[in-house]
Amino acid sequence: ASYREFVMTTFEIIGLVASGFVVIVFVTVVVPKLVYHLMKGPLEARIAAHYGPKEILMKDLKANSFGLESAGVWQVRGNGGLILTREFLRFFMFLPKRDFRVPLDAITELTFTKIHLGKATMYNLLKVRFTMEGKSDSIAWYLTDPAAWKNRIEELKAGRVEF
Repeated sequence: ASYREFVMTTFEIIGLVASGFVVIVFVTVVVPKLVYHLMKGPLEARIAAHYGPKEILMKDLKANSFGLESAGVWQVRGNGGLILTREFLRFFMFLPKRDFRVPLDAITELTFTKIHLGKATMYNLLKVRFTMEGKSDSIAWYLTDPAAWKNRIEELKAGRVEF
């Protein structure tokens, strides 16, 4: 084989770069939208089985749980729907199909973090520290608007929200 056979042409290089760009766009834009579309209906149905529209103060069907501190780093984490009611913060995980709820009166601290249980992101996560059955624990979520969630929960806990 000659040296000429191993040298890529400018058009081949441009083609590889363009292909890489298409793959990146597909993975970062198209796949998440498709996943959300597939999850939305089943999540809405699960939530509606427990709560009426008037009971739900906030909802984010694109929530991503970074895990429960007490379950450790090897737990299954995942996407789902997070809702806020007058009494609870409740997460409906899509797969595996699990629910987790935190009574608002059990919440001891609301903060933002970019790292939880060894998993990091460049976005603010809402970290909720709570005490249940005498044990302190925490969970963090990636949310569309974590500041709005933090503010609303703090208002509820302080009794400053009108319904």
